[in-house]
Amino acid sequence: MRIKSQLALLLTIAMLALSFAGCAEPAPTQSYTAGSYTASAPGMSGPVSLTVTVSADKIEKIEIGDNYETPGIGSVAKEQVPASILAHQSLAVDTVAGATMTSRAILAAAEDCLAQAGGNIEQLKADLGLPKEQDATKSADVIIVGGGGAGLSAAVAATEAGASVILIEKQGFLGGNSIVSGGIYNAPDEKQKELPAQDLAGAYALTEKEARSEQHKQLMATLRQQLDQHVADGNKYLFDSVELFVLQTYDGGDYVGNLDHIQQFCSKAYSGLEWLKGMGLEFTDAITQGTGSLWPRTHKTAKPNGVGYIEVFTNRLANSACEILMNTKADSLITDAAGAVTGVNAIGKDGEKVTLNGRVIMCTGGFAGNVEMRVEHCQGEKWPDLGPSMKTTNVAGVSGEGLLIAQAAGADLINMEQIQILQVCNPWTGIASDYTEAVGVEGQIFVNNNGERFTNEGGRRDVVSKAIMAQPEGKMWVLISSDAIPDPTAITNNSGVPMNVLCENNISGYATFDTLEALAEYIGCKDVNVLKATLDAFDAHVDSQEADEFGRILFKKKMNAGPWYVYPRSPAAHHTMGGVNIDLNARALGKDGKVIKGLYAAGEITGVLHGGNRLGGNAIVDFTLYGKIAGTAAATDPK
Repeated sequence: MRIKSQLALLLTIAMLALSFAGCAEPAPTQSYTAGSYTASAPGMSGPVSLTVTVSADKIEKIEIGDNYETPGIGSVAKEQVPASILAHQSLAVDTVAGATMTSRAILAAAEDCLAQAGGNIEQLKADLGLPKEQDATKSADVIIVGGGGAGLSAAVAATEAGASVILIEKQGFLGGNSIVSGGIYNAPDEKQKELPAQDLAGAYALTEKEARSEQHKQLMATLRQQLDQHVADGNKYLFDSVELFVLQTYDGGDYVGNLDHIQQFCSKAYSGLEWLKGMGLEFTDAITQGTGSLWPRTHKTAKPNGVGYIEVFTNRLANSACEILMNTKADSLITDAAGAVTGVNAIGKDGEKVTLNGRVIMCTGGFAGNVEMRVEHCQGEKWPDLGPSMKTTNVAGVSGEGLLIAQAAGADLINMEQIQILQVCNPWTGIASDYTEAVGVEGQIFVNNNGERFTNEGGRRDVVSKAIMAQPEGKMWVLISSDAIPDPTAITNNSGVPMNVLCENNISGYATFDTLEALAEYIGCKDVNVLKATLDAFDAHVDSQEADEFGRILFKKKMNAGPWYVYPRSPAAHHTMGGVNIDLNARALGKDGKVIKGLYAAGEITGVLHGGNRLGGNAIVDFTLYGKIAGTAAATDPK
């Protein structure tokens, strides 16, 4: 089937379900007490309520009520599962792969409602006996494996270059990890001139590093000239440049990343932003400093998490030469006698073989969610315990198999030992999609159970994560005052839930307090005076604008006005920086450094950019730019 866009998917599910229903035996007649019945069941992010309306012998309507399920994932289940129940008049319908908890919540609540109506539940859950899909062979100019940000970006670029595309996604939704990301995008921007000047000592320090190459030496010299000129001109606005972005990314990744790739990445970041805007992606007006981004150049989308990116890509693919096959998993790459990649062997939902012929772009993400792989490749002196006790931010379907598939076809895997642990994750689930990025580093502090600050909140993600792990219970509290949240109904977490709703329902541990005494009790701080001293010391730096003992230089909002908002966070496995080695056109390279004809890679599956530590906000630039580069190259490279 061809799905034109994620939105089109949601709008056409009912019709698809009805077409499937025509292939099955009619559902046995039910007898209900006509009326409307309401029930709820626990989903991924809290209770999911729904109301089922029945006539004497038919389920007439299913309405989803209040819930906080993940946008772009749970929302697919909320459309697809009720539509399937209605189409088949049955509870024996499929869950949405990757949105299992939301799917099961809907099915459980629907079962409750139908039991209230007097329905025969055993009969409603009987196997429908639907026909199985048959083996199929398809061809296109470009085959894309993975429907996350990189895969969809590549599909847009390839179709814009005139190629036909088949994209396969093993889950039941599009977006992968990208859709649950913070949605932040780094790029130097003229709008930064609206921000006040910031201490440049750290920027100057980047010009005094030991040169790793002539290229590095020249970048340092150029940045120093830019900084000197900025100071000499007496500019009172924030300084930024492509060269500063390059050197922060290179240094922030411990000089492991490929400098040619980093320079291309940073120099094209703004054009990538404009490309996204040209497709209709909306960003908020404010430029902030995203968590772990190291500099105020972070652009935040208006829609929650990464939903906006996935929507603009899928909308762009509507009515294009792109066919999207959901619930279809790549098994191996097809190669010819010369070692060139000519297609993909895949497996469909019903176990059918799907053979796809064309050039291949691998966009299957990393392996931070695969315990076995991360222990094998990444566990060591830096991260001594990456086993099952370490939670992950990754969605269930991103598990690293794409790397092994590419390697089996000859691709060289590099920097596989590099993994990022993210500091701002839910202590119980590991997800980061309920973090409140909208406040920015400038509006918050991190405290431990004793009410003490212990790190630079704007520092590198690995440094901050290690600092949290050293705290009591391996946990911290994000603390925000009303100086940064004057209206809790206007500030949402990354999933779009308003701060007041989060606090009123204690979702993910969010809470609000009018007094520091009550706040101290909530976080386990035995001496409120310690917490008060922490806030007073922080506010003094806001007044002086001097760096503190942790190296923080970003001071904008004070912490002296209640009510205060607080919620717990712990580190979780987030992003793997190693993967397929590629050239500047996203063509996969073998161990001999030569291009593997017909094979490309983009996004987190690659290992060239981020080195030992990825800057927050760089992953979305990565999937946007390198997806675009890969899609264009695969469509236009000589055959």
